[in-house]
Amino acid sequence: MCGVEHPLCLGGTRQPMVDLFAVTTRGLEAVSAEELAALPGVVGVTTEYRRVTARAEAPLTQLLTLRTVDDLFLSLARWSDLGPERAALARLRAYSARLDLRPAVTLCASVRPVSNPPTFSVTANFVGRRNYTANEIKLACATSIESRHRGWVYRTDDRDADLNVRVFVEHATAHVGIRLAHEPLQNRHYKQEHVPGSLRPPVAAAMAWLAAICVGDRVLDPCCGAGTLLIEAAAIGAVALGGDSDAHSLTAARANAAGACAAIDLQRWDAQALPVADSTMRRVCTNPPWGRKVAIEVDAAAFYHDIGREIGRVLTPDGKAVILTWIPEWVRAWDMHVVREIEISLYGRTPTIMVLERHSLPTL
Repeated sequence: MCGVEHPLCLGGTRQPMVDLFAVTTRGLEAVSAEELAALPGVVGVTTEYRRVTARAEAPLTQLLTLRTVDDLFLSLARWSDLGPERAALARLRAYSARLDLRPAVTLCASVRPVSNPPTFSVTANFVGRRNYTANEIKLACATSIESRHRGWVYRTDDRDADLNVRVFVEHATAHVGIRLAHEPLQNRHYKQEHVPGSLRPPVAAAMAWLAAICVGDRVLDPCCGAGTLLIEAAAIGAVALGGDSDAHSLTAARANAAGACAAIDLQRWDAQALPVADSTMRRVCTNPPWGRKVAIEVDAAAFYHDIGREIGRVLTPDGKAVILTWIPEWVRAWDMHVVREIEISLYGRTPTIMVLERHSLPTL
């Protein structure tokens, strides 16, 4: 049996460095890595499947500001020799019995309240077929953790626990961490109202990141739905304007914007004929309907053609548009320059985030 432990460093005269990993949407690993690397004191950023690893200086409070990641964990250990056979459960129990969570708890307590003794939960995921379930992984690890840490109480519901231990098994290796925040970073308390096709906040935040939005930029979402993209843009400091043809969507967007305390201009309109002046929006971020979760009442190809024309019309000469689409060939047909395409995993499908710029005017 072989396992590799990663003890957290807390002592010494120098500022301690802490190993961590973030979990993100498949396809957005590079975007989350860019956001993480932009934080002061973060080094050694690398990407793996749905994970970004790095080292960071304490204090760790700034890590809780990350918006493109689903969750963030202090790295505790890497366990090996975990094949698909049920014998792996015994190895997981043995590894967990050696796991000292107290240094990680000290770090968590430095950024948020933690009870003493704490309650804890276990989240387990794995890639590939196995002769055991995620629930069996959770129970194997929880039993050993509870035995080692006297007074700690295991909770099956993550929402009822002070701490969450995550075990992600990929091939024969488990990556083990403890959540820095009390709840997943993907949770946005403002997102109370949902409509079909509504974006997950980290995906919306990734689109805002790709748009390189700056404070004061005028940002437009012509198909705003529940307003997630606009709220994430406003969180950066943008002046956000959006609309939708559906009254229910606008009601949801207004409620979510109020929950985020975001001042967003919301209007009911036809995205094929926007009531927006030419060359007035520096950024456009949108997730146009494509006819599955949200119906398109007119010809879908014509709809995409028209909103592409409108986006190109309202963008400033140095403007940029970021589009999430399930039909990238229709967006490529717009009279704009595609500078980046990223295929992601979302709702069991593989849409594409496309970054576009206006064609440069010819030099006279």
